[in-house]
Amino acid sequence: QARASGASLILVNAVLPHESMPVESGAVPYYDPLRMDRDARLLLENVAREVRDQGIDCATAVRHGFAPDVIAEVVRNAEASRLIVGTHGRRGLKKFVLGSVARQLLDLVDIPVCTIGPRAHHLPADVPGTILHPVSLAGLHESSTALALKLGRQFAARVVLLHVIPPGPATARDPGKAVDDATAELNRLIPAEERASTQVMVRIALNNVVSEVLNVAQEIEAGLLVLGVHAPAHSWLPGTEPAAYKILVSAPCPVVSLRVTPAAEAKQHQPETKHVVLN
Repeated sequence: QARASGASLILVNAVLPHESMPVESGAVPYYDPLRMDRDARLLLENVAREVRDQGIDCATAVRHGFAPDVIAEVVRNAEASRLIVGTHGRRGLKKFVLGSVARQLLDLVDIPVCTIGPRAHHLPADVPGTILHPVSLAGLHESSTALALKLGRQFAARVVLLHVIPPGPATARDPGKAVDDATAELNRLIPAEERASTQVMVRIALNNVVSEVLNVAQEIEAGLLVLGVHAPAHSWLPGTEPAAYKILVSAPCPVVSLRVTPAAEAKQHQPETKHVVLN
């Protein structure tokens, strides 16, 4: 991603405070903050050296504190334009629950957040051939669509705009009209200059949103998903997660999420200069 957008990288590691370290039964863990700091800096510097060997400017940042707070602070201070994190999915009844750090970061930062989940098997060696963007058409979807098209241009990738219409009385009465209206709105979102420079496809489906998006991602072998996230991560209880979060943790490829707000929409028109990577 840094190479495609001509950006620099900052590798970030948060050293947890002493009071947050887990204590095993009957034992007090030995905590050496200086050693942990040194080990983290050596590890990140080794990775940074490999990145620089590829011609990409790369810096490192080791801070003491809780990961979401540390990363959000580095994002603000560096005026970063994208955040890239790894996240752990959950199994069984909790399979749609985000890792706590990624979940908090989606609320703390106003820039696109790229998550690499445990089911992200489609990791392109160079660039994604196809970018899938599920479009909600629920308002403020212009900013996430603009981001998907910009990434398509950067990576010279095909962009598939997908709108899923869930079953309901209005759709049952006139499914043809629902499909036509959605198709017209998706086409409206594609500027003429994008059509000339990027291969953009419009796709409409009548189905459950989560299952349809995941099925289409597998079918077209998407190398990247772009999601607009509306609800704050802390506003829902387990079992009531919005569709975007369920897609995020179960996607077969990396996902770029954008918290869609008026502020985020305005940010999409600013040039990207830096990326932050959480290691």
